Amino acid sequence: MNQTGAQPPAGTQAIRRALGILRLLMDEDGELTLSAIARKLDLTPGTTHRVVRALSADGLVAHNPRTDSYHLGPGAILLGQAAQRVHGLQLALPVIQRINADTGESVNITIREGNESVVLLRAQSTLPLRFEQHPGARFPLYATASGKAMLANSLDAESYLASLPEQLPALTSHTLATRDDLALELAETRDRGYSIDNEENVAGVRCVGAGVLDERGLARAAVVIQVPTVRLPEDRIPELGALAIDAAKEIAPFLPPDRLTRY
Repeated sequence: MNQTGAQPPAGTQAIRRALGILRLLMDEDGELTLSAIARKLDLTPGTTHRVVRALSADGLVAHNPRTDSYHLGPGAILLGQAAQRVHGLQLALPVIQRINADTGESVNITIREGNESVVLLRAQSTLPLRFEQHPGARFPLYATASGKAMLANSLDAESYLASLPEQLPALTSHTLATRDDLALELAETRDRGYSIDNEENVAGVRCVGAGVLDERGLARAAVVIQVPTVRLPEDRIPELGALAIDAAKEIAPFLPPDRLTRY
C-alpha cells in the first residue's frame, strides 16, 4: 500500500518486474540465466520464468539455447530505435560521432531522471585506454559533468542542493566534499558555459559537459566528452568545453521540448 492508503493499480507489480528484468539485461550488456536474473532481482524462479516467458513472446527478450541464457531481443532493439526517432536522437548522433572522430574520445548525450544522470546515446572511443560505458548507465548528478551541466541550467538547483547532506557521499578521493562546494561549482558552470568532472565520479576519468538548452535557457539534456585524465591536462579543458557547448547548441533543435528530462 502506498502512502495515501490507495492500492496500486492491478498489474503494477508485474509491470515493475518486467521493467526490472529489461533494465537488468540492459545494464549487464550481455546474457543472464534465469537463476541469475532471479537472484539479482530477488524474485522466485517461478515468477522469473513467467515474466521472462511473457517478454520473450513479444520479442523483448531472447533465449540463447547454447548457454541457456537470456538477452535483450529484437523487439527491444526496435523499441529503442523508435525512441531515438521520437526524441530526435538519430539526428543528434552524427554530431557526437563527429566530435568522437575529431578528438578520439568518448562522447555522451545524457538526460536527467530525478537525482541521476542517464546516458541516452554514446559514441565510444576506440583508443586502447578508455572508460567503458553504455546507454542506460546512471550516475549521481552531483559528481558528474552531465549532472552539473543540467543542474546549473535548471529551475530546481536550490531544492536539489537542499536535499543533499552537507557532506557529500564520496565516490572517489576527488568528489566534491560539501554541498557548498557543489553550489559554487554550479555557479562557475553557469558563468563559463560548461561543466567539469575532475575524477569526481570515476578515478582516472575527466569529463567536460554542456547543457542542451531550450528557448528558456533550461537544460533538456547534456553533451559530455569523457577522457582519461592522462590525455586531458587542465590546459586542454577549455578547448573541449568549447566543443561541448557548440555540440549542445547544434543538437538543441533536434530534441523535442518537455520530453526528455524528468525531475
